[in-house]
Amino acid sequence: MSKKRCYKQYCGLAKAMDVIGERWTILILRDLLLGPWRYSDLIERLPGVTTNLLASRLKEMEENGLIKKTQQSSLGSPHVYELTVLGRALEPAMLALSQFGFNYMHGGPNPDEQVDPGRALLNLKSRYDSKQKGVVTFCFYNEYAHDRQEYYQVDFSTAGVDIRFGKERADTPCVELSLNTYADLVFRNVSAKALEKQGNLLVTGDRKKWNRFLSAFGLNN
Repeated sequence: MSKKRCYKQYCGLAKAMDVIGERWTILILRDLLLGPWRYSDLIERLPGVTTNLLASRLKEMEENGLIKKTQQSSLGSPHVYELTVLGRALEPAMLALSQFGFNYMHGGPNPDEQVDPGRALLNLKSRYDSKQKGVVTFCFYNEYAHDRQEYYQVDFSTAGVDIRFGKERADTPCVELSLNTYADLVFRNVSAKALEKQGNLLVTGDRKKWNRFLSAFGLNN
């Protein structure tokens, strides 16, 4: 374990804060819940972190067994960072902190705040309470990033919910929407049918699989 910071308390919470209490650490862990990322990806996803500080954090997190660096040439880089089993064990705590943070998210984002679709999708992990399983592809038009198009797969089963950044999958229903529309569906309880009727949500592919998704996450069809 890194000795850079230590509260010198024989307490589980204090020991946890010794490991994840440094600035940026838990946000790096959050983004790695969406799959492996290159160093350059993490720099882009974490505005405000310097290259030296990110390198230092990643090194500390490797030493503490939270992440590992692996080769994955399919991503165009010899090295990516991903969570270890120990790092992924922090998922429930991160989701609980995220739920707590909603109490301080009043109105829309400030102009200088980054908004990311994948992070919004992580909320689904705490909503899933079903024996149903399936995969849905979301295509987001990120209105906070010049309508940049981003794809994510949501794979749900009794083993849990896995959310991954990636390309559209032909074997899944594809749901095209904006982040504001996603907020209407998930946080404001607007029905999927109403959003489709308004032209704010477009579903292509297997409708039964889409309806199964809505049911599995307690969303209004």
